[in-house]
Amino acid sequence: MPGFVILRVRAHRLLLTAALLAVLLTTSVLAALTAFSGSVSDAALRRTLATRSAAPAALAVKSEIKPDQRPAATAAVRAGARATFGQLPFTTREFTQSGPYALPRSARPPDARGGDLDLTLFASMDRSRVRLTAGEWPAAPAAGGSAAEIQVALPQSAAGRLGLRPGARLALTDRFGGPGVTVRITGVYRAIDVSDAYWRLDDLGGRGMRKVDFTTYGPLLADDSVLAGGRVSAGRSGWLASADFSGIGTGDLARLRAASTEGPKSLVKHAVFGGSATAVTSLPEILDRADRSLLVSRSTVLIVALQLVLLAGYALLLVARLLSSERSGETELLRARGGSRRQIARLAAAEALLLAVPAALTAPLLAGPLTRLLAGHGALARAGLRLDTSLTSTVWLVTVLVALGCAAAVVAPVLSAGPARRAGRAGALPAPVRAGADIGLLVIAGVAYWQLDRQTSAFGGGALSTDSSGGLGIDPLLVAAPALALLAGTVLVLRLMPPAARLAERRAAGGRGLPAALAGWQFSRRPLRGAGPVLLLVLAVAMGLLTLGQSATWNRSQNDQADFRAGTDIRVLGSATSPLGQAGSFAAVPGVRAAAPAVRTSMPMSAGRSGTVLALDTRHADGFLLREDLAGRSGKDVLGSLTPEQDAPPGAALPEDAQRLALTLRLSGGTTGALAGTVTATLEDRYGLQYRFVLGALPADGRPHDLVLDLGAAADRPTGRPAGPLLLTGLDAVSSLSDARTPRQDLAVDGLRATGTGGKETALALPKAGQWAADSEDVKGETDWDTGITSVTRTLTLAAHRATAPLPAAVADDRFLESTGSEVGATIEVPFSGQTVKVRIAGRLKQLPTTGSGAIGPGGTATSAPAVDGGGLLLDLRAVNRVLQAKDDTLSPTEWWLTTTPGGSAAATAALKDRPDTDPAQIVSRAEIAKELGGDPLGAGPQSALAAASICLLYTTPSPRDTTGSRVAAGGG
Repeated sequence: MPGFVILRVRAHRLLLTAALLAVLLTTSVLAALTAFSGSVSDAALRRTLATRSAAPAALAVKSEIKPDQRPAATAAVRAGARATFGQLPFTTREFTQSGPYALPRSARPPDARGGDLDLTLFASMDRSRVRLTAGEWPAAPAAGGSAAEIQVALPQSAAGRLGLRPGARLALTDRFGGPGVTVRITGVYRAIDVSDAYWRLDDLGGRGMRKVDFTTYGPLLADDSVLAGGRVSAGRSGWLASADFSGIGTGDLARLRAASTEGPKSLVKHAVFGGSATAVTSLPEILDRADRSLLVSRSTVLIVALQLVLLAGYALLLVARLLSSERSGETELLRARGGSRRQIARLAAAEALLLAVPAALTAPLLAGPLTRLLAGHGALARAGLRLDTSLTSTVWLVTVLVALGCAAAVVAPVLSAGPARRAGRAGALPAPVRAGADIGLLVIAGVAYWQLDRQTSAFGGGALSTDSSGGLGIDPLLVAAPALALLAGTVLVLRLMPPAARLAERRAAGGRGLPAALAGWQFSRRPLRGAGPVLLLVLAVAMGLLTLGQSATWNRSQNDQADFRAGTDIRVLGSATSPLGQAGSFAAVPGVRAAAPAVRTSMPMSAGRSGTVLALDTRHADGFLLREDLAGRSGKDVLGSLTPEQDAPPGAALPEDAQRLALTLRLSGGTTGALAGTVTATLEDRYGLQYRFVLGALPADGRPHDLVLDLGAAADRPTGRPAGPLLLTGLDAVSSLSDARTPRQDLAVDGLRATGTGGKETALALPKAGQWAADSEDVKGETDWDTGITSVTRTLTLAAHRATAPLPAAVADDRFLESTGSEVGATIEVPFSGQTVKVRIAGRLKQLPTTGSGAIGPGGTATSAPAVDGGGLLLDLRAVNRVLQAKDDTLSPTEWWLTTTPGGSAAATAALKDRPDTDPAQIVSRAEIAKELGGDPLGAGPQSALAAASICLLYTTPSPRDTTGSRVAAGGG
């Protein structure tokens, strides 16, 4: 029998060679996909935890403990980290700081030595995280007791701001009342990378300075013995534990998630901390996101694999059918000589094993090189993944099963073949059976596609679904939906070919051309002659287009996500600069074309939901990123519908370069000996934002007095600058009077002068009487029951006249309308800063960028959970402020939206991160988000699988020679 099998193989070696190549290609590709799926998941998880998620995945512990308790606290932290990271290897770094100390006023420039004292603190830190830029590292204090000076190194940014160099000496005052210390600066240092997780332990973030209520410089890097020996006041100690995730795999996710959830809870309860410890890690949330991404990656690879299985299976069936047709005469001869059907099937099975065994042995060996080939190009190469290409039992098992499946596909035509028909025609199934099978396939494919579309549209889950317990998993029906849809569409095309051929024949017969009539007759006579290769060709082309579409959709999705999360080119979510100085300073950042202030607040709703209210300066938000299908129009048109008409700005205009404002004022009237009134000026910048500044006391003696406002200091120069030209829009004088029967008081403006950058003073035009309105209000205070006199607080106001503010227009997204039960055209009340503003909903969109569960806040954290998200409402900030200003209130920006010049985003982002008044974690860059999403290791795997599928489709497309050979398989004359 073996010899006879070899003779049969030699007789049809070309067809069997084609079958062998098809089996080898199928098994190799599926084995490579199996190895690729397993290795890329583990490698992507490790890469994610080692790079972009390394900082939030670390365990940061902070506690206020005594110096003698630090060894015990360190041991407790190490034990807690071991439990948190599930016994994985880890490293710990310490950061110990002192209490606050006050810097001498002499450290400030001469013109800025007033106000609150600046602060600093000492710290001992891991010196591998910093780099010395000048001088030398501080040494341990010399013998001499507490009076000996302490050597310190100063951060580079603080040294530049304070004008200090190595060798300088400073006398520091303990803010907790302890003894003062003298320090000598021996060196200047800077953090190597301020985004390093280590700087989570530093309140200043490794940036050298921070301004909240006070300006703090430092920390002053000192020798460890300074903080351990009690030379300075005790402060907070911190530890950072970073795990080595190089040995974990996807199978460890559940165990590690449970450990990282419970570990920090147990750590903070340790007795050594006395209840003062905090332990923070985002590892559980990171693992949850990674688990979902891995499921998406696996489902995509499964979708690709099923399509390839469908295509390869049909290609093998076509080759096997062609081989069976070629051997029909030989098969009839064997039967005529007494060969049974079982014996013939046994011969076919032996031939199939000759095809399957080499493929089963070779495919696993090719899986490693193919996997490395995939990892070395495209998205995986850009993500920097290195895959483990060692063979696993899963790869061998899949290879054997695929090889046996291919062998079954080769044997199937022999098993299904019946007695030969006259003229070699193959038997066909009855029409009702064929119609029922076609309709069944179409129904199943339609239901699967409907479920997939519904799942994606409603939940964005793709081929993922939730089980009864709420856990995510891969839905087999949804995974098979694309392959079923392709197969159903191909079969539908095949069934429409006969009626289409008959129609073509009739049209050709009605014409005068003989060739067209003969071609139409021949085509209608045997429309399915080339059905097999045509079906294969249609499947290959359709799958290729689907693969390209999936890849393009993925790329577009990353860009859309970046647009939605950022909302514009750059968003700054906070700044330590005064509100007046923020407006002009952000607009002057290199690479920034336009800056728009915004206020983000929440609106409580029923059912525990909370909506996001975004008031944006729509006139200056040129870079608003909104996909047109979300609103049915462009983002520019949406903002244009909200922008109010801009009237001539009221008030006294200051020059663009004004640095000081001097006012000559008179306060007359009142009783003899009345206390001086406190004068407050209201300024307005080009964004319509108002700022109030106390100018000082104005005696009620009727004589002119000069009051001066330093605009540079008010804007926190040199970092901050106003957004000029500024307008003086109001003055208030508040006086405390002895009783309510006081005579009339008058507040008069005799002169306005502005001083520019060159020191030149310019007289400003005084406000005209018709353009300003005067008002007075008396508020009774407490009554002195001994004298019977009631105190009165009188407020005299001069304010620029404004027209009545119109009702602000708003655009709401679908979820906001659903949560509030509103509709377009309705008027609703929106809370702002303790006030309520009536707004009219003028339009709707599907979802407002930067809101919802997909939005990000400071540090890249999610701003809202899906269950409590009440949607978003967009308004114009200037329109809202005009309503509030009529109520003597105003909104200050909580964030700034920056539009950059073409190619200027990187420079602008770098400049913002280098500023001393901004935290890098509070800068949201659209370009950085897009880069992060595009280089996501967890998303690179499916992209490479799609690219591999496209290449494989090129080798399974039938050639004209296949079409010619199929003529025999179709039968007949």
